[in-house]
Amino acid sequence: MAELRLVLVTPEKTLFDRPVASIKVPLFDGSAGFYPGRAPLVGRMGIGELRLVGPSGEAESYFVDGGFVQVKGPIVSVLTNAAVPCVDISRKAAASKLAEAQAERASTDEEYRGVARRLEKARRMLALAGKD
Repeated sequence: MAELRLVLVTPEKTLFDRPVASIKVPLFDGSAGFYPGRAPLVGRMGIGELRLVGPSGEAESYFVDGGFVQVKGPIVSVLTNAAVPCVDISRKAAASKLAEAQAERASTDEEYRGVARRLEKARRMLALAGKD
């Protein structure tokens, strides 16, 4: 059976490079899933859940903060600002970040875009939080 190989990279390091059966990533305008034999693609990622299924059927989820995805042959490369296993996200910490973002006020368009991004990030992180 053909396999995909996922390479997950942040600015600090390569988190992993391993075989997977399938991958689902958040795009800036939706989401995309990848299976072996996928046509080449380059896409801009959004904020949300990167979900992968390993070769033996085990599933893992990561919170990713934007970036880019490239599919070239059997290799899927994900370059993101941050990737955190969803099981490591504290519900309390995510709720606290959401409260902080909701308390922010913007006076310019640029500040408004920054606040809106922090709100979206905090909401999605809270939705994916795994523990207290």
